[in-house]
Amino acid sequence: MNRTKMVVASLAVAALMAQSTTGIAGAAAAKSQSNTAAAQVVKTLGNLSGVKITGKSTVKLSNVNILSQGDSNVLTYTLTYHNNDSKSLSLIDYWTKVKTKSGTVYSVSVVGADKEKKKVVPGSSVNVTYTTKIAKHLKYSDLNFQIVKWNFSVAGYEQVLGSINIPSTYAVATPVNTTRKLVLNEFSANAKVMSVHVLGLGDSNYVNIALYLQNTGSRPIENPNLKYVVQTASGTPFAVTPDASSSNIKILPQENKTLNLIAKIPKNVNLNNLQLLLVQNDETTKGEIPVASMGLGTKQGQSSKTAAKKERLLKLDSTNITTRIDSIARNQSFGKSDLSIQFAIANKGDKTITLPDYSFEIQAGTKSYPLVSSGLEGTVLEPNDEQIISINGTIPVVVNAEELDLVLKTPTGGSQVSSEEPAAPTTGNNSYPVAIYKLPEYTEMQHAQGQERTIRNNDGVFGVTLDAIQKLPWNDGNLLATKITIVNKGTKAAKLPEFAGAYKMDLTELNSTVQLINTNMTQILGPGEKTSVYVVTNVPSSLKFSQLQVQLLQKLGADKTSNWIMFSNYGNTSEPTMVAEGTYFNLDTAGRKSDLKTRKTYLYKGSTSDIIYTELIMRNLENKQTSLSQMTGYFQTDDGQYYKADVNQVKRAVGPDSASLVTFSAKVPKGTTVSNWNLVVGESIIENKFAGPEDTPTGFVNASAMELNLDSRSIQSTLKDVELFPYTLTVKEIEGRTNSSGLEVKMKYDLKRDLTYDMGEFQHKFILEVTDSSGARFEKEIELEKDFIVGNNQNFSFAINDPIFSTTRSGGFQFSIYDSYQGEKTKIASKAAYFVNDDLY
Repeated sequence: MNRTKMVVASLAVAALMAQSTTGIAGAAAAKSQSNTAAAQVVKTLGNLSGVKITGKSTVKLSNVNILSQGDSNVLTYTLTYHNNDSKSLSLIDYWTKVKTKSGTVYSVSVVGADKEKKKVVPGSSVNVTYTTKIAKHLKYSDLNFQIVKWNFSVAGYEQVLGSINIPSTYAVATPVNTTRKLVLNEFSANAKVMSVHVLGLGDSNYVNIALYLQNTGSRPIENPNLKYVVQTASGTPFAVTPDASSSNIKILPQENKTLNLIAKIPKNVNLNNLQLLLVQNDETTKGEIPVASMGLGTKQGQSSKTAAKKERLLKLDSTNITTRIDSIARNQSFGKSDLSIQFAIANKGDKTITLPDYSFEIQAGTKSYPLVSSGLEGTVLEPNDEQIISINGTIPVVVNAEELDLVLKTPTGGSQVSSEEPAAPTTGNNSYPVAIYKLPEYTEMQHAQGQERTIRNNDGVFGVTLDAIQKLPWNDGNLLATKITIVNKGTKAAKLPEFAGAYKMDLTELNSTVQLINTNMTQILGPGEKTSVYVVTNVPSSLKFSQLQVQLLQKLGADKTSNWIMFSNYGNTSEPTMVAEGTYFNLDTAGRKSDLKTRKTYLYKGSTSDIIYTELIMRNLENKQTSLSQMTGYFQTDDGQYYKADVNQVKRAVGPDSASLVTFSAKVPKGTTVSNWNLVVGESIIENKFAGPEDTPTGFVNASAMELNLDSRSIQSTLKDVELFPYTLTVKEIEGRTNSSGLEVKMKYDLKRDLTYDMGEFQHKFILEVTDSSGARFEKEIELEKDFIVGNNQNFSFAINDPIFSTTRSGGFQFSIYDSYQGEKTKIASKAAYFVNDDLY
C-alpha cells in the first residue's frame, strides 16, 4: 500500500470509531382525518430504506438531530451497520458524508464515544454516530446522507454506495408517550416524554415536561452528563432547567425516575411542534451535540390550566399527589378583594412524603398578586392522607374577575417537586409554576350574617355561621363582640383548632387586644354538635365605620397563624335581641346552659341620687351541678344612655334545674324617670375565657336587652307577709314600754326564706322605724339571718334611749318597715302600735 493509501486508511480508521446510538420504537401514530377517512400512519426513520454495502449487509439511518447554535446548526446522525454475512464486517472500509440538495458537501467526524468501534461481527449490528456543523437554514429533508466505501481503484478513493434522504412528511422526533432507546457513554436507558403541560404566566409560557428514564443497563446511572434544550419548529432554542429533584439523580439498574424539566418561552413564540433535545458534550468536537430529539406535541395557544372543581395530578419524590381547590370565599370592599382559598393536597402513593413550602399567587391577565399559605411547609402526609391548607391574600377588584387563576409555584430557592403533570424547577431564588387552577365560583362573604358557610379541612367538615356582631357599652368606650357558631357536619367527632381573632375596619387592622372565647373548652365536637366562638375587642365609642371584617385565625405556633374564616359586615352592627318582660333569655353556652327572666325592678330614691335595681331569676338548664356564667349588665335608657350595673349572684356551683337570684343595680341622677328602660345583660369574660366568680371581667358577650317595667311598691297597712325576696316577714305582735331611759320595743315574728332560690350575698336590710306623736323618728337596722332568725314565733326586742319617751305612759307610736339597699330605703309596711307599761308577756 502506497503512502497515499496509508494516509487515507488511517483517516478512515480514526473517523469510523463507533458508538451505540438511539433507535426509535413505537414510531407509528394515528391521525383521524374525518369520520369516513382511514387513519393515516405517520412515517418515521424506521420506514426509510437502507443502503447495501455487501450482498447481505446494509446500513440504515436510525437517528438524526439538529441543534441550533449561534450562526450555525449542529447535526448528529446515527448509522446502524447490520452484518448479515458470515464473516466480520470491517468499519475501516466505510465512511459517510452529508450532501445538500444544492450540492454542498459537509465532512463529518465520529463522536468521541464511538471512535473505538472497528468491526461488526456476523449476525449483529453496530451504531456509529457522526456530527458536523451545517448551515442555519437547512432542514432534515434538505440533506442526503451518503454511504461511502474506500476504493483505491476509483478517483478520489471514494465509492458512493448510496444515500438516504428524509422526506419532509416523515417524523424525526420520538412522539410523546413513545419509548426511545438511548445508549449514552457507559449507560443505556429507555426514555419517554410522559406528559407536557403549558402554563401561561405573565408574559411567558412555561413548558413543563415529565421525562421518564428507565435504567436498562447493568450499572447505576448517576448524574449523567445530559443537558436539555426545547427547540421551536423554526429552530429557536430555549434553555431547559431540571427541578431540584432532577438535577442530581441516581437510578439503579431496572429502576426508573421521572425527571421534571421546564422551559420559559415568551408568549409571542409559536408553540407548534416543540421538540426536546437531549444534549451531551463531545470530547472530539469539544462542543455540545444533540443525541436525541423528543417530540412534545405542543400546539399554539395550548394551555394546561386545571378546570374549576377538577384535580391536578403531580409527583412529589416520585409519589403521586393530587391537588385541587376545595372552596374559595371573597370579601370585596373599597376596591379590594380579600380571598380565602381552601386548597387540598392528597398523598396517593404508597410512601410517606413531606410537603415543600409551595408558594401561591393569583394571576389576572398579565399581572400576578402573591398569596400567603400557612401550615404547609414540613407537613408530613402518610399514604392516603389529605392536607387542606388555607391560602389568603388581597388583590384589587378587577373587571375580569371571572378570569382569575390560582398559580401553584415551587418554593423559592429549590424544589423537591416532580410530576406526571410536571412540576416546575427552580434556579437560584427563582420560582416557577407547577400548576394553574381556574377558580371556582366564590362564596361572597360581605353579606354573610346569618348564612352558613361550609369549611372542610383535615379536622372535619364544619358549618360556620356569623350570628351577630354586637356593639356593647364598656367603661368609657365600646366592645365589639362577634358571635360565630360552628357545627360539626361530619359523621365522627372532630377537633377544632386553637383559634385567635382579628378585626379590620374599612380595611384598617385594629391594633387593640382581641380576645377569643370558645364556649367548648375541650375543642372536640361530636357529630351534629355545635359551639360558639366570640371575638371581642375594645373600640372608642365615637369610632364610625362602613365595613367591619372579622377573622378566625388558626394558631400554628407561638407567633404564627393562618386564616380559618373571614366574614364582612356592612352597615350597622347587630342590636341585642329584645327579651320581653316575663319571658326567658336563653344562654345556650355549652357546659353552662341557663336562662334568665326578670322578676322585679325597683327605684330607690335617695337624697342626692337614686338607685335602679333589678332582680333576675337564673335557672340551671344543665343536667348536672355546674358553675353558671357570671353576668355583666348595663341599664339602657330610652334615649340610648348606659349605666354600668353592679351584679350580685351565686359564686358557687348550683344543682341541675335549680334557680338562683341575680341582682343588678346602678346609681342614676336624682329624679330620674325610669320608662322604657332595658337591662343589657351578657356573659362576663376575662383574658380569652369566661370569667370566674372572683374575676374582674374585661368584657362580656352574648348580650340581650331585657325589657324592664318599674314596679311601684305600695306600703302595706299590715305587718303580715312583708316581702324582701326571697324572705317574707310577718310581725305577729308588737308592743312598746316606756321608762325613764326611753322606749323598749318587743315583737314576735315569723321569718321565712324561699329555699327554691339560691343567691349570693344578700345585700338588703330591714329598717325598723318608730315615729312618736310629735313626729320624732327612730330607726333600727336589721340584718336577716343575723338579727332576725328564720323560723316561726321568734322574739326580738330593741331599745330607743331618748328622754322624749321618759314621761309618756299611754298612747302609741307608728311602726314602719323599710327595705334598705346600699344606704337608700323604701317604706314597704306600716302599722300603729301602742305603749304597754306593765310586763308585756
